This record gives sequence, C-alpha cells and structure tokens, in this order.
Amino acid sequence: MPTWLGDAVMATPFLRALRQLFPAARISCLGKTLVQPVLTGLPLIDAALLYATDKAGRINYSQTATALRKQNFDLAVILPNSFRSAFLAWRAGIPRRLGYNRDGRRLLLTDNIKPIRRSDYEVRLMIQRRAARESIAGDRLPRGSTVLNDLQKIPGWYVKMSSWNTFEPLPTLDYYLNLSGYLGSALRDRKMLLGITEAERDQAQAVLREVGISSGAPFMMLFPGAHFGAAKCWPPERFAAVASAVAAGHSGPPAYVLIGGAARERPLIEAILEGIAPDIAARVIPLHKLNNGAGVSLGAVKELVRRAAVVLCNDTGPRHFAAALDTPLVTLFGPTDPRWAEIFYKNERQIALPVPCGPCQLKFCPIDHRCMTGITAEMVLQAVAEKWRKEGV
Repeated sequence: MPTWLGDAVMATPFLRALRQLFPAARISCLGKTLVQPVLTGLPLIDAALLYATDKAGRINYSQTATALRKQNFDLAVILPNSFRSAFLAWRAGIPRRLGYNRDGRRLLLTDNIKPIRRSDYEVRLMIQRRAARESIAGDRLPRGSTVLNDLQKIPGWYVKMSSWNTFEPLPTLDYYLNLSGYLGSALRDRKMLLGITEAERDQAQAVLREVGISSGAPFMMLFPGAHFGAAKCWPPERFAAVASAVAAGHSGPPAYVLIGGAARERPLIEAILEGIAPDIAARVIPLHKLNNGAGVSLGAVKELVRRAAVVLCNDTGPRHFAAALDTPLVTLFGPTDPRWAEIFYKNERQIALPVPCGPCQLKFCPIDHRCMTGITAEMVLQAVAEKWRKEGV
C-alpha cells in the first residue's frame, strides 16, 4: 500500500478492480500503521498486514520479508514508487512483481509500467515557475527575465537537464488503476471506497455524546493540517475566522465545529483555538482533547466525516475520506498540482488561486506563500455555506 493516508484511499478503486479480476484470490494489503484505518472494514480484501518493527518502532524489512515469504504469495503489486518497496517484494521471494519502472528498480520487477515523462513544454513551465519564485524572492533572475516571459527562450540543454526525473502529471487514481489494467482489468471506476466497522461507529457515537451533538444535528469537520508539509496549509487565523462564523451562526444556525489532526499538527490546532472568542469556544472542539485526552481514532474519524454536514480541509488525507463517504467537501489548494490530486468528486468545491510560481509541489514555500494567503476567509465561508448539507445523517 502507499505510504500516505490520502494515497491509500485513492488505491481503493485499484483494489476493487483487483478483486473483480481475481474473485477467488486471497488478497492481502501490506501497509504502515497510518493507512490501516483505510483497510479496516474494507470488503475488497482478505487481510491487512503490518510491517514488522523493532522496539523503537522502526520498520524491520528483513523480518517483514521473512513473514511475507511464509505466505507464499503469487503476485505482488507495488503501489509506492520507492526502490525499497520493490526490494522487499523481491526479497520475500514473490515470483511475480508488478510496479512502475522508477527509482532504479526495473531489475527487481518481473512486470513493469514505464511512466510517461514530462513533455518539453511541461518542463519549460516547471522552469518558468521556479524562475518566478526566484524573481519574487529577488534571487538571481531579474523580474523581466526572458525565462518568465518566453518559454521558447529557455535553452534546450537546460530543459533536457531538468527533465531527467520528472513525470507527466496523472491523477493518482488513474496511476494506480493502470496497474490493474496491466493485469487485464477493464474496470475504470474511480469511486473511492471505505469500510466502517461497528466498533468505529460506536467510537464516533461516543464522541458525539461527549460533546453534546444530538443525533442528526449538523456539524462541520475541519482538518487544518497536511502531512506533506506546511506549504499545503492555510493560515490558522483564517481557519479560526471560518470556524467562528460557523459556530456563531453567521451563515446559518449555530453549529459545532470538530477539529481533527495528527499529533504533529496540534500546535496548528492550538493556534486556531486561540482565535476563537470565549462565548463560542464550547462549539469549536479539538478531537485530540476528547476521551480524557486520549483523542479519537482515525477509524472513528471516518464515521464522523460520514455524518458531517461539510468537511473543510487542505489537500490532505481526510479529504479523501469525505469523497469516499459522499460528504460535502471544501478543499483549499496551494502548491499541489491539481492534475495529480484530482479525485473526480462532484460534491467537492476546490478553491485555488493561479500564481506565477505554482503549482510548485514544494513542502515549504521559499517566498511569501501567496497561493494560500490569497485565499480569504470570506471565499471559504461562502463555499462552506454553499456545500452545507441540510439534512442529518
């Protein structure tokens, strides 16, 4: 399975195609702890496997390979692009190994798909965006550089040098479905899928009881972080402004706002809470402080997302939860190239600003983060109001 939460959800259409292709097979998914909630309750697979780890929690690839070898798999489909993932399947002795021919791993694969490299035009655009960042920062290139104004004046040798490890943008959903297509599947259904167990539903219900949200009462789920990096994140004070407006009822009846995020995102969540007025603070609730400070599991978050009136987030994992569970969604895009991130979800409102330096795909903005700071709280609040689901779930 992929490393990241959102990518794991985007792998579920591939799993659907694989199950249809091999209805009698035993299908097991190997994934890190982070992606296990994507697999729990999923009817497409037979087993969810975890990597073996040492006492410090680090993955032990040797032990993992030994465990895989004992299960006598016939086929490994390797969704990550890393060399290490292909080496693991090879070391586990799995006779047929399929993946993309990237990161120098062709000899480790018995079957491979060659990714399409970017065209010269795409590479020139990439160079232009990099030059725009340098110009904005006042580095090296003057603002009137021909690189910024005329793509054809970029030297051909520089284009070739810049294109050695760049690939044509392709929706990740399709990127994975191409692997099932290679195996013979004609299924191209992009609809993502999540399962929710009874235990996860019970955990979510306990959360709603603890915060005082009655059955069917509308609430917003807010996810202000992004595991990829800070460049994907909208400023916390603007999330606070939107959460305050929803909690105070400025765009409808007052409603609760539940804020979720990983442990590393708690400073960001605390910054949002600092911007909430005391008189409405009881309706803006961070999930990590619930359950006597134990927080809420990602499994329970699936059910909370399913019940929410709307989800507001950056381009991050819970975005894919919302799309898989048919919950109205507002997503804020900054550095992400939307062609990689497209999920073809009709009930999503994407907010993105065209900027000369983006989409850059950078984890941290080296200049002024204009792609995100240009998005106003008013723009987002209007989108939330438009997407708000009136009926309860």
